Amino acid sequence: MHQSLIAFDYAIKYLLKDKGDYEIVEGFISALLVSEGYKSVKIKALLDSESNKESKQLKRSIADLIVEDEQGNNYIVEIDRSYTELFLHKACFNSSRLIVDNLGAGEDYLKIKKVFHINLLYFAFEGTKSPLHHGKVIFHEIDNEHPVDVHLTDRSMRTFDFPNVFPEYFLVSIPLFDGVVRKEIDEWLYLMKNAEVKEDFKSPYMKKVAERLNILKMTPEEREVYNNYVSDSMKGRDYLISAEAKGKRQEKIEIAKKMLAKGKSMKEIIEFTELSAEEIEKLKE
Repeated sequence: MHQSLIAFDYAIKYLLKDKGDYEIVEGFISALLVSEGYKSVKIKALLDSESNKESKQLKRSIADLIVEDEQGNNYIVEIDRSYTELFLHKACFNSSRLIVDNLGAGEDYLKIKKVFHINLLYFAFEGTKSPLHHGKVIFHEIDNEHPVDVHLTDRSMRTFDFPNVFPEYFLVSIPLFDGVVRKEIDEWLYLMKNAEVKEDFKSPYMKKVAERLNILKMTPEEREVYNNYVSDSMKGRDYLISAEAKGKRQEKIEIAKKMLAKGKSMKEIIEFTELSAEEIEKLKE
């Protein structure tokens, strides 16, 4: 099965075409949520993740879902992927858009407890060895390190408790996974990094993953669609990386201009901006 499975980001879209395959995506989402103390979930509905009108590079997540846990709590789960360090801006933008688009006027939004944003990152964080990160908003008393619940009391002494409704973020840096399987979520990380399922994996979903995501078992039509997806993904990744590099270079040029205006030496500007002497001479001109 080595290197014969569909890339996991495409697999999510592929599996969501058939309700019989939902349980694989449910297994992945549940493994992440359970790692932070939440309950396993089932998919209730798919949201149209490509109907919004922003530019193609900003807008499209892999999937937007409504899920429900065993206690009847409903959540929106957004799954996305990123190739550059601009992912947090996109994550904030997209989770905010989800709230506005799907929890707006006329919707029974009180039934949705919150949004979970899951971002598959195809690059490594600097300064950390962990492939998994989780973030959320927590209210603290001022000068107190311990989080507290929010309670408000009106004039008639009725108390209102406000649940934690703010979005939560799961960041999965696939290249940082060390290949060691310790718990269920590690099996999913191994799958994402290696496109492979080991025979000794214990997750109840992995046998079906190996069966359903085998490239060799796709029809010629399905394989053509998949190959086009991979090609488009590479082009999209190259576009984003190129745009980010261009932005960083422009920032260095602006800094160099300011340093020249202040009379800084060529050596100082080169050391600070990493621009070449020829580039700085052109800026002088």
